Amino acid sequence: MVRNRYRPVNRRTIANFPSSGQREMPGFYTHMFIEDIYSGILGYRLSDDEEQGRRIRVDGGEEAVGGVESICASLARGSTYSINRTIESAIESIALHLAWHGKAVYEICGGEGKERSLMSVPPYRLFRVPRAFVQLIPAADRRWSQGRTYTYLPTRLAWVVRMPRSLGGATVYRRLLNQLNEFSATGPEFWARDLEAGKLSAEFSFTDYNRAQTASIARITRRWGWNRRDTSSNFDTEFFYFLRSLRFRQAQAVLRDHIVAEINALLSRLEINAHIELDGYPSPSRIGELIEGAMSGALHYGEAFKLSG
Repeated sequence: MVRNRYRPVNRRTIANFPSSGQREMPGFYTHMFIEDIYSGILGYRLSDDEEQGRRIRVDGGEEAVGGVESICASLARGSTYSINRTIESAIESIALHLAWHGKAVYEICGGEGKERSLMSVPPYRLFRVPRAFVQLIPAADRRWSQGRTYTYLPTRLAWVVRMPRSLGGATVYRRLLNQLNEFSATGPEFWARDLEAGKLSAEFSFTDYNRAQTASIARITRRWGWNRRDTSSNFDTEFFYFLRSLRFRQAQAVLRDHIVAEINALLSRLEINAHIELDGYPSPSRIGELIEGAMSGALHYGEAFKLSG
């Protein structure tokens, strides 16, 4: 039976601002980086998870498990056929918000148990004040809010998930996205201006520019180990590529465990006596061991990468 998460809820905040239109899209490398973080947060399913020894377990009584399913269904992107898939989708959805903004804010709606749900709050025009969040509503959108100029969300009705500190936290992460935007241009500004004017300088070396750009992106994403999906080996070795890939998977594992821990903390806060466990997924420490094995030569880096997924 398909489980449908779409049901009417009463919320205090506004779900979106139609008048704002589409915001400026991120640069090429920024968009790719964001996509890589959330799309592989639970690995890449090449076969049934049970065959790989992976499964999601919910410890708790029937009523508590129903509460977990209700919470996760409100986060999931679309309908699912099982509680495992619902939790998977919820984790991926939270990872998506964190990858885009470094922080995810949700409004806790509904009553008790299975009636509770979480509604995403847009990060724009949202301000933290003592004991609450204030959401400012643009004049053009106030007809959707019965003329209100702002909404008030008490912190007791808010759930906030931030990028883990070990990955830099929300502020450092947003700075990283801005830096990636700066490196996403095809070429420097003076080159673009010359191109528009129909001039091409023979003194400008694209090879040198690409090498410098590659080195800069590797430096600013070193905490994550992102490899830019670049298998060309033009500026680095195959070993370096796989080592970066292993570090990126380790960062994803850190983020995955952090999201599950935050969900479990929310369940405890809402007095839902249940606990989510991920079995069979490589832990950050396990991937760390694989990295050490690859670096020492005790394990081939290709095998280490295979075991990390």
